[in-house]
Amino acid sequence: MLKLDVHESHRTFFAVAAGLYLLLVLGCAILPANALAKRYPPTGKTVDLRVERGRALYQQYGCVSCHTQQIRGDERLAVEGEDGRRIVPVLGVDGRFGLDTPSRAEEYRDDDPPFLGTQRTGPDLLAVGTRMPRAEWHYWHLYDPRAVSPDSNMPGLPWLFHTEETREDGDLPVPPLEALDVPNGRLYATPDAQALVEYLLWRTRPESRR
Repeated sequence: MLKLDVHESHRTFFAVAAGLYLLLVLGCAILPANALAKRYPPTGKTVDLRVERGRALYQQYGCVSCHTQQIRGDERLAVEGEDGRRIVPVLGVDGRFGLDTPSRAEEYRDDDPPFLGTQRTGPDLLAVGTRMPRAEWHYWHLYDPRAVSPDSNMPGLPWLFHTEETREDGDLPVPPLEALDVPNGRLYATPDAQALVEYLLWRTRPESRR
């Protein structure tokens, strides 16, 4: 009869602990993820290269550290619909982001990795392209967040922009805004700034994407 004496053998202790850990990973992560991948396989749709570049910049600059991309549901208020499906309303504190249904697994089928985030230091960006569809607003906000959102604590990204003196081929003129402190009042978005804004505008609910 096999005797596992974890009090006498460090090797047995670590083997048992490692085995339990692997079982938990398998049951709580790998198997559920595999089931979801089969239920919601990638769509195979190609994404514009500039959107892909913007996504990479979003990750590089650590935007996911302060912004989530998930709207939580309030399971306490879930009800059964006429078709028998459970209807879960948006959690009250997430209702300010303008979405009437919580995030769904299929919304992340083409995201690798999905930027769910861990805290809401800034607003949720799951469907920011729907909520804030004006490109010029995003340019202003990236250059100086407090110019358009006075209470923001987000750091600006001025290196993504050029002025009249430093502009280069491929830069895009940004409409002027009186609140922006720009030399000569002229601001130009670099290709990286354009890509990041393109990604933010692309962030809509999947059913509304072209």
